[in-house]
Formats: sequence, structure tokens, C-alpha cells
Amino acid sequence: MGEPGPAPLAVVRRKRDTAFLTEARVAELIRPRPFGRERLIAERARLTQEMGPLDLWEGYRDFTAADDSFKRSSNSVRTSHKYGRVYVQLARRYRPWTVVEIGTAFGVSGMYWLAGLQANRRGRLVTFDPNRQWQEIARANLAAVSPRFTAVADTFEAGFEAAKIRFGRPGIAFIDGIHVGDIVKAQAEQLIGRLASPWILVFDDIRFNDGMYRCFREIEQAAGVVSAVEIESRVGILEVDPATGAPS
Repeated sequence: MGEPGPAPLAVVRRKRDTAFLTEARVAELIRPRPFGRERLIAERARLTQEMGPLDLWEGYRDFTAADDSFKRSSNSVRTSHKYGRVYVQLARRYRPWTVVEIGTAFGVSGMYWLAGLQANRRGRLVTFDPNRQWQEIARANLAAVSPRFTAVADTFEAGFEAAKIRFGRPGIAFIDGIHVGDIVKAQAEQLIGRLASPWILVFDDIRFNDGMYRCFREIEQAAGVVSAVEIESRVGILEVDPATGAPS
């Protein structure tokens, strides 16, 4: 027998025929294509990386090794350009009224989401990160792409209520903060419990550790989840429609 073929770029598991995330649509999302502000984002990301490693938020000490430098540069925590293009296309095709980002970091992933919102000429990014030094850098990066954002210098859990996010219109949530399964699951459940319209939840680094992937597959079984996508074992996407009730 011959060598096994390469793993598919994306795996789609649909529970409802009416789900937005069809195999054809996912194939379109992951097809590389240029977009407005692409060069600007690349240049902002390059300049941010040149700042070098900066201190992590103090709250991360519980999740780092004792010998950790406790500093990170932009490239060590940012979304790659390949996945950034996916986020631009997802925002353009789904046309969310709100994108909630948990984990602003230096604002690179947020710039991609904003590029999609700006192309739509509607929608707003609400992004959370408690690292105030990083937030100042992120704000400058985001503002270079679009004014359609609110940057909250706090954790999602602490700043969530005050942000007054509207869950009655379609939106996207990008969960990319602390990569600990229990924390990510709690954040996703907090979001899903408030949805009053269809939303898409995007998870970065779903194979970061066993707990992260287990968390993603458990959330996939939540009531209202109508489709799930895995892109290159890195990005997980769940489509949630609260009107569908419990999954079949």
C-alpha cells in the first residue's frame, strides 16, 4: 500500500444542515487571498516585534514555570499571517456586529479582525487584556487599522459586564488568552450562556496541551452548537445557534 495522504487542512463536523460553516464555505475561508490593509498589518507587526520581549501580566505567574523569563515578544504570542487571513475572511463572510477578543496581547490578531470589520463598514471589536503595557501598544496598532474597537485593560472575567456586549445580534468571539482548558471552558460557557442570536466561537491553539483539546471537544457538545471546524489542528471554530436547543 502507498503512503497515507496528507491530513486535510480543515475538518468540518456539522450537526445541522442549515449551519453557516459548510465544507465549501470553510474551504473558501482558508484559501489564501490578499485583503485591504494587509501590508499595513505586516509592517505594524514587524515594528512591534522589534520592541523585543516585554513583561507578562503578573497574573500569569500561576501558569508559568519558576525559571520562565516572564517576558514575551510579539511573535511568540501573535497570530500568524496565515490564520490572520482566515480571520479577515471569516469576519467578511459572517458579517458580525461584534467581535469579542479574549487576549489582546500586542494587537496583531485584533488588526486582522478589524480589517474584516472595516471592509464590511460595520461591527466593532471589543478586546480584553489586563497587561496595561501591552494594551498601550495594542491600541496604537488597532487604531492604525480602524477606529472600530474598544480595548479593555482588564481580564475578560472582570471587564465583561461593564463592556455591555450585545448578544442579540450575530457576533464572533475569539478566545486566545490563558491556554488552560478549565479557564477556556469557563469563558466559552460564560459567552454561550448569554447568546440570544447565532455566534461563532474561535479558539486558538486547541492542541496547545491535552487539556485545551479536551476542552474544545467538550464545548462542542454544548446545547446549540451546530457545527465544529478544526483547521490544521491549530484553530478550532464552533458555530452556536441558541435557537436550536440541545444538539442531536
